[in-house]
Amino acid sequence: MEQLLTLSQLRMVEQESSVKNISLIERAGIATAQWVGERFNKKTRILVVIGRGNNGCDGLAAAIQLLNAGYKVDIVRLFKDNTALNQGWYEELNKLKKPLTRLPSDLSKYQLVIDAIYGIGLTHEVDLDTARIIQKLNTHNGMMLSLDAPSGLNPFSGRVQGDAIYADVTLTFISDKPGLHTGDGLDYSGEIHIIDLVDLDDYQLTPAIHEIKFNLLNDIRYESLIRSQFNTNKGTYGTVAVIGGNCGMHGALYLAGRAALLSGAGKVVLAPIDKDFRLDFSMPELMLQSPKDVIKNLQAFDAVAIGPGFGKDEKSFKILEKVLDTIEDGKLLVDADALNLIAENIVLRNKFREVRYKIITPHPGEAARMLGVTVNAIQDNRFIALTDLSDLLHGVVVLKGAGTLIQSDNKIYINTTGNPGLANAGQGDTLTGIILGLLSQGVDILDATRLGVFIHGMAGDRLVIQKRGYNGILASNVASEASVIINELLYSDLFEPAEK
Repeated sequence: MEQLLTLSQLRMVEQESSVKNISLIERAGIATAQWVGERFNKKTRILVVIGRGNNGCDGLAAAIQLLNAGYKVDIVRLFKDNTALNQGWYEELNKLKKPLTRLPSDLSKYQLVIDAIYGIGLTHEVDLDTARIIQKLNTHNGMMLSLDAPSGLNPFSGRVQGDAIYADVTLTFISDKPGLHTGDGLDYSGEIHIIDLVDLDDYQLTPAIHEIKFNLLNDIRYESLIRSQFNTNKGTYGTVAVIGGNCGMHGALYLAGRAALLSGAGKVVLAPIDKDFRLDFSMPELMLQSPKDVIKNLQAFDAVAIGPGFGKDEKSFKILEKVLDTIEDGKLLVDADALNLIAENIVLRNKFREVRYKIITPHPGEAARMLGVTVNAIQDNRFIALTDLSDLLHGVVVLKGAGTLIQSDNKIYINTTGNPGLANAGQGDTLTGIILGLLSQGVDILDATRLGVFIHGMAGDRLVIQKRGYNGILASNVASEASVIINELLYSDLFEPAEK
């Protein structure tokens, strides 16, 4: 994975490159033509669609390179009010071939369309006329190649600004862009290739307010999970509690507890709110206590999760309030209706802010309630929503969804695993249990959260391969697969087949 830069940092690179007499546009054109040349022969019909700014310049430079290489290229320039730089590249192109005056009605003759309409600096909604052109281009059956970002998609927020190109491939220049990897960015960007253009080590960049990285295993510390000693017992690997399971929602509590046990917790106690809760004896290793007894001995638990199947009645409210009053320096994970109660009550919210070691795992709906906005507002800029939640509540924040985001202090991580097969009931409860099981074994709260999110998504990815599709990727199966993944991470060297 490549470095992720903000818009302001990329502008710094552009300015410094200009001072150094480095033409980023020329390099982008050469790189694009080279990419095309490695994949398409000279008989390929290519249409390049040009915008008014620097992204259009990239397209013009690429078209010049492709024409000089002998490709059959048509060019259409969409706007009349173009920048001076864009006009200069346009005049260079005119020496080789006269561009078309409008988008061809028949796109089927082109095997490749290169989208160079809007780049990284789009600040407004796509106008109606351009939206119609984008919609027409999206009917093209050949390959759609976007330069820097699919036009209409904000590559820093992941928001579609009215309408956007559905790219098969995006060549993004200088560095990767965070918005390509979360929210709508995952659907519109296609296969992403980073074209460096320059060595970023040669540039002086002002650090971003929030450092954005991919959530990868290489910098997650999970050594405490390794069971290297024989003289241990269940207490060595931690005791955790899950509070929830109100009327009609027993399954959520069971899923979370089961996932915690499968993830390595030494002892898992379920604390159901509904007195009629009955333990599923397909997993008799789980234990039961009342919420009252758990709260009375809260400091005896290495970590506590509250929220799976929690409900929002008066009893739930009082249990949550008592937990917040009692938790002190314990590790607390809050999800589901426990988050909704905190969102609705300023007293609970203030008490929750004072909890020292805490994790929240909202989906967009819960995040919207906590911030008092719409779900669309959350999804329009998941990064801003994430930082707003962090500022409001502190702790480690997980904003679930396509391209799950994790924040702790000034660091943001974009998760790199997971798929649409995980969009079904109970997955959040299983994620809660996985993180809880990792916490019980002494993993730091940020590392446990990052590892839990990564493994949960990876388990879903494996199950899709096993099932050859996205249906039937159930939360209980994800927990079982997560257990296999954890074992592979920790003990693969012990169980490698012997060489013949």
